[in-house]
Amino acid sequence: MIGRTTFIALFVKVLTIWSFTKGEDCVWDNDVDYPEYPPLILDSSFQLVLPVLEGDQRITSVQSGSELILACPGREISALGSEDAQATCLGGKLVEVDGKEWNIVELGCTKMASETIHRNLGQCGDQDLGIYEVIGFDLPTTGHFYELIRVCFDPANETTIFSENIVHGASIAAKDIDPGRPSFKTSTGFFSVSMISVYSQRNQLELMKNLLGDDELAATIIDPSKQFYFAKGHMAPDADFVTVVEQDATYYYINALPQWQAFNNGNWKYLEYDTRDLAEKHGTDLTVYSGGWGVLELEDINGNPVEIYLGLAQDKKVVPAPALTWKVIYEKDTNRAAAIVGINNPHITTAPEPLCTDICSSLTWLDFDFGDLVHGYTYCCSVADLRAAIPNVPDLGDVDILDE
Repeated sequence: MIGRTTFIALFVKVLTIWSFTKGEDCVWDNDVDYPEYPPLILDSSFQLVLPVLEGDQRITSVQSGSELILACPGREISALGSEDAQATCLGGKLVEVDGKEWNIVELGCTKMASETIHRNLGQCGDQDLGIYEVIGFDLPTTGHFYELIRVCFDPANETTIFSENIVHGASIAAKDIDPGRPSFKTSTGFFSVSMISVYSQRNQLELMKNLLGDDELAATIIDPSKQFYFAKGHMAPDADFVTVVEQDATYYYINALPQWQAFNNGNWKYLEYDTRDLAEKHGTDLTVYSGGWGVLELEDINGNPVEIYLGLAQDKKVVPAPALTWKVIYEKDTNRAAAIVGINNPHITTAPEPLCTDICSSLTWLDFDFGDLVHGYTYCCSVADLRAAIPNVPDLGDVDILDE
């Protein structure tokens, strides 16, 4: 028989545990409290619940009593045997699923969750030449699809018109850092040529020999020692996303354009850095559109311009190298936006004429050498000005300049 003192001590202990777990918010340290393959956590409006940086800890917080969805798309929650489950935050580390309490560490996925592509979700781009193909995550229990990246894809030319994604400024500093990178995925039904071959440096050199008519000239155009080759230029880059599951979902060829490595690893990279820094500084969501325009032209041995397509399928040219790539950054909270253009040609010797009035000097959050011809000559526009020149640029209506 339990003595009175022992009973009181047990009661106080239970009460203390109950008050901690039941009356407090759910608070998880992503680096301590999560399983090896954590589920995606979504709120009742199907938005991802993401961590924030508190000191040196990446903390995910949910209000006590909140309804959640735990999801392992393409896998299973190992303890439950289902891809997703509805849960309620009980406080502390605990959630309730189907009347049973679970610590979040017990609800890991069997393997890392995987994305899917929802096809043919409407027309897009100038003259409706593109089709929306959306990369995201299926939630079968609810029938919901979480959109991660909207890709406007041109099936005729087998090229991406633009990709759209969101940078979550409040959480970007707390993102997962994964030193490994997956291979790019082709999926099916997008390309009629091997994209592995398209991005092979050896094949690019042979292509230039054929197009430009001179082996020595081709060797100066494709020169890996100077980063003169076409790389897979992420439009919605992995580092724009917080969780490793989202980051890995960016690795599709439909989310990339052929960019010279000198540009991709130069001013385009710095533009991506500055965009994320701006989102973090403001603590807001930035909607980002990234795309290409035109077809790159290089001079052959006789000085004649030659359009550069990296693929040939049934005597049809596909996978054009864009003449330029552009990025529109839109801060919906303040109705401000800016457009930035980078020239995709490290072989130019003079700066090209901008398609708009250059406003880079007004965008104080940009910090790189706009005039660097080799690493991507860059200029900036109002969104309306760029849209007048490139009709694929989104129509954001009347917006102010995102100048700081």
